Amino acid sequence: MEPPVIELGYRQSNYIVGRNMLVLEDPTNALQLSDVESKPGLFRPMTQQTLNVGPSASTFWLKLRVVSNTPTEWFLHVKAPFLKQVDLFTRTWPSYDQINEYITNVGSALPYHDRPVLTNQTILPLPLVVKDTATIYLRVRSNSIIRVPLEISTMQYIYENSQENDIAHGFYFGLIAALIIYNLFVFISIRERTYLYYVFYIFCVALNISYIKGHFLQFIVPHFPQANHSNYTGSLAFIFALLFTNSFLNTSYYCPGLRKFGWLIIVSCVSIIALSLSGYLLLGFKLNWITVGLFLIYSNVIGFVVLKQGFKPARYYLMGFTALLAGIFIFMMKDMAILPENWFTEGAYQIGSGLEAIILSFALANKLNTYKREKEVTQAEALAQATLFSQQLIGSQESERKRVAAELHDSLGQSLGMVKNKVLMIKRDAEKPDLREKQVRDLEEMVTEAIQEVRNISYNLRPLHLELLGITQSLHSLLEDVIETGLIELETDIQTFDNLLTKANEMNVFRIVQECFNNILKHAQATAARIQISKDDAMIAIRIEDNGVGIGPAAMEKGGFGMIGIRERLNIVNGQIEILENKPSGTIIHIQIPF
Repeated sequence: MEPPVIELGYRQSNYIVGRNMLVLEDPTNALQLSDVESKPGLFRPMTQQTLNVGPSASTFWLKLRVVSNTPTEWFLHVKAPFLKQVDLFTRTWPSYDQINEYITNVGSALPYHDRPVLTNQTILPLPLVVKDTATIYLRVRSNSIIRVPLEISTMQYIYENSQENDIAHGFYFGLIAALIIYNLFVFISIRERTYLYYVFYIFCVALNISYIKGHFLQFIVPHFPQANHSNYTGSLAFIFALLFTNSFLNTSYYCPGLRKFGWLIIVSCVSIIALSLSGYLLLGFKLNWITVGLFLIYSNVIGFVVLKQGFKPARYYLMGFTALLAGIFIFMMKDMAILPENWFTEGAYQIGSGLEAIILSFALANKLNTYKREKEVTQAEALAQATLFSQQLIGSQESERKRVAAELHDSLGQSLGMVKNKVLMIKRDAEKPDLREKQVRDLEEMVTEAIQEVRNISYNLRPLHLELLGITQSLHSLLEDVIETGLIELETDIQTFDNLLTKANEMNVFRIVQECFNNILKHAQATAARIQISKDDAMIAIRIEDNGVGIGPAAMEKGGFGMIGIRERLNIVNGQIEILENKPSGTIIHIQIPF
C-alpha cells in the first residue's frame, strides 16, 4: 500500500498533509528505516486529519509521497514544537541508477542551535527534485502526547501566517510581564507574601505555555534541552498555585482541615519532578494530568467553603481558576483528539491563563483596597482606644490624687493634729514631771504612727524597696500583704529573676502582678489563688490562677482600665498575655515576658 502523491504546484503555497499519508506504530521503539522500508504492509491508512493519540511511549512512523512541479523551496512544517524526536528521511530518484537520501534530526530534546531553521517551530527543509516523486518517512516520539499536525509550505507562507500568532504571543507574554512587575512592586511595598506567590505562579504558567509553543527551548534553555519539559514548569506552577490559594483565601483560618489535603498536590508535584529527573518523563506527564484533577477539586472546594464563610474576594479566585482550568480542560481534550484542532482549542490554555492572571490581579487589587480599609479602621479603633485610655488615665490620676489627698487629710493630717495637741499639752504640763513624761511617750507613739502612714502612702505611690531588695523579694512582700488581707488563700511558687530586666521593666512587672491581684480581690470573689513565676529560654512566665467567678468574653476582649493598663505595660516590655477559663471555675492568666 502506498500513500497518494501530494503534488506541489504554482497555484498553492500551502498543503495540509491530513490523511494523505500512512502511519505505523512501533511500541518497541526499535524499528529503523530499513525495517519499515522492507515491511510496507505494516503501515495503515490515516483515519484522522491529524495524527493524535494522546500520551504514548511508542514511536510513530509516517509515510508520504511528494512531487514538486516547481523549483520553489518547500518545507515540512510540524506544528508541534514539543515533540521529543522528529527524524525526517527523504529519498528521491533523480535517475534510474541514482538515489538521493537526506536525513534531518530535530526535536525538543535536542539543542536549539542544531535545528536547520532557527525558529520556535519545527520546520524541516524538503530536498525535492523537480518532477521527481520523493518518498518521505517521518519518525516521531514524545515525552508527553503524540500529536503531529503536518503541512508542506513555502517559507513565505509560514512567515506570513505566523505573524498573527506572534502578535498573540507577544500580547500574552507582555500582559504577564506587566502583571508580574506590578504585583512585584506591590509585594515590595507591603510585604504581603500572597503577591509574591502570585508572581511566581503566573511566571511558571507562562513558562509552561512557552514550552508548548516552543519558546522555552528557544530563549530559556537553548543549550540545555534536558530541562525542556512541562513537567518541571507545570509542577512548580501547581506548587505556587497552592501557596497562593492558601495565602489568598487564608485557609489556615477559614478551613484548616481542608487545607491539609493540599499536601496531596505537593506530594504529586514532587513525585512528578523526581520521576522526570529519573528519566520517566512520560509517566511524570501522566501524573501531571492527575494533578490537574486534584487541584481542580481542591481549588473549587476551598474556594466555595471560604466564600460561604463570607470572604468575598473568594469569588474572584473561583472565577480566575475556573477560567484557567476550563482552558486546560479544552486544551487537553484537543490533545486527546476528543475536540477538533482549531485556533480556539489550540489557544484555550493561553486564553484561560491570561484571563485568570487578569482576574486574580484584580482580586489582589481588591484585597489591597480591603487591606487599606481594614488598616484605616484599625487605626481609627487604635486612636479611639488611645483616646479612651488617655481619658481613663487622666481620670485614674485624678482619682489617685484624691485618694492620696484623702489619706493625707484623714490619716496623716489627723495624726499631725493630734501631735500638735499633744505638744500643747506637754507645754501646759511642763511643771508636772509625771504627767509630762506620759505625754512625751504618747507623742512618741503618735510620731511613729505618722511616720508609718507616710511610708504606706509612699509605698503605694512607688515601692522604694524594689530598688533595694529586687523584684523577687518585692513581689514576695506584695503577696504577703495580699495574704494578710485574709480574703483569699494564696499559694506562691516564684523563681528568682532579679537583674534579668531593666529597673523600668521590673516596675512594670510589679505593677502587672499588683493589678492582677487587685482584680482578684475586688472582682473575682475568689477564695483561693496561686501564682507561679518561672524563667526558661530567655522568657519569664507568670501564671496566676483563681477559683472565682471568671471573666466574661466581653471583659476578656476589652477589659476595664486595669486590664488596659496591664496590656499597655506588656506592650512596653514586649510581653504577651493569654486569659483562659479555669476549671471548674475561675480564671487563668498566663503572661510571657522576654528578657
